[in-house]
Amino acid sequence: MKTKEIKKTEEITLIEQLREIRDKISLDIKDLSIEQMKEYFSKQKTLHPSAWQKAGFGTSMKD
Repeated sequence: MKTKEIKKTEEITLIEQLREIRDKISLDIKDLSIEQMKEYFSKQKTLHPSAWQKAGFGTSMKD
């Protein structure tokens, strides 16, 4: 029985993008106090689902 080879594409998947964002935020807030974290997050762009929908993410693929 032969195993199938998984071809790695050059495109970054959504999951990989989210992991990169998580890792970046984790490094950014690593040594911050609670007050510094509040200030950091208040200055960041929103990741609220309505912002995703405006960007075209989470929309239905139906015609």
